[in-house]
Amino acid sequence: MSVAYQDRDGDMWYWDANNEGYYTGDMWDFISLDQLKDRYGPLAVHEEGSSEFVPEPESQEQLFRRVVREELDRRFGRVHT
Repeated sequence: MSVAYQDRDGDMWYWDANNEGYYTGDMWDFISLDQLKDRYGPLAVHEEGSSEFVPEPESQEQLFRRVVREELDRRFGRVHT
């Protein structure tokens, strides 16, 4: 588990041990790592020994969910939260 992730929009998500979830800059919503990956697809993490972010590989299930979600968004507008 990483301390910080970056989503495809460039937002940073940080771990909060008190709420046991990840949050972004607004600190409004705390979500699990699985929820974060479901919403934003593959995340970027710090490369070993570097300050640069590199994409995480996507699982088959994550890929399928992302493709379906993007197709629904394209056809009907944003339908998920």
